[in-house]
Amino acid sequence: MLVFRKIDSAYSKLLTLIDAFTAFMVFVLMVLITADVVSRTLLNHPFQGVSEIVSNCIIILCFLEIPYVLMRGTHVRTTLIYDKVGHNGKCIIDIIAGIIGIVVFALIIQSSWGNFTKALAINDAEIAGSVRIPTVPGRFSVILGSALMVIEFMFQTIKNLIKLKHPDAFDDEKRPESAIPEGGNAI
Repeated sequence: MLVFRKIDSAYSKLLTLIDAFTAFMVFVLMVLITADVVSRTLLNHPFQGVSEIVSNCIIILCFLEIPYVLMRGTHVRTTLIYDKVGHNGKCIIDIIAGIIGIVVFALIIQSSWGNFTKALAINDAEIAGSVRIPTVPGRFSVILGSALMVIEFMFQTIKNLIKLKHPDAFDDEKRPESAIPEGGNAI
């Protein structure tokens, strides 16, 4: 169990670094969009390719951010049934959700792989005036983000299998910041 915890901790650090990268990317996009708007408004001369850059970066941001969100436990979740079952019921629901997540993201990888290799082979790009925006980074981020999701779902499924037998096995892990303590307030 100690080895599993170390691997999980290292993986969590990797996802946190990727989250920092995506946060920096959002900042750079914000500066780029603001500069484009100012240039368009004041100089009547917009930057070429900004909308294409932003649309490609949104794909990258989404697929690189979702594994971190899953790790933190902050995905939107409907808890109509989840709140009514006991500890073992919650673990079983989480195990089923983990297995479904593994299958779904493995299928995304499988369906995206051919398009990625084709785009890589032909150096695919979007053309915006005289600016060429490659699509390969966006296509690769779909595969990378999906692979990271598969790994995180595997970690969560293993944790829930362990929690079925040892309910307090992972009580020392931090709760998500958005979680409200049972019977308490968020403050």
